[in-house]
Amino acid sequence: MINGQIYYIDFNGNKGSEINDTHLGIIFTIPKINNMVFCIPLTSPKEKHFKTLKDFSNRNYLELKYQNLVYINQTDSIALLDQIKSISMKRLLKPYKNIVLNEKNIQILVTKTIKYIKNIFKK
Repeated sequence: MINGQIYYIDFNGNKGSEINDTHLGIIFTIPKINNMVFCIPLTSPKEKHFKTLKDFSNRNYLELKYQNLVYINQTDSIALLDQIKSISMKRLLKPYKNIVLNEKNIQILVTKTIKYIKNIFKK
């Protein structure tokens, strides 16, 4: 398992989550814990994620509507930071085309995730 790898994940049974059934997510290992991983669900970009239709059409990642969204240009997808969760490795079904995010995308995602979590604790 590699940090930044994309998997099909069984989200069936999540209560209150927008992500259900089988869905794609980015996986990060949890140090010193063997049977759990962090997962950031992915979704397809939609106009509602961007401030304007032009921003959506150009995939202007600087003009996303909310701080909990991260545009991943490598896969043309949106990472949903507000739905990050730790999950059992048993829920990982199979890798998605063996795609692993490049170092630049991993760094952006990690930085924004840390910032997002810090903002939660400030409130």
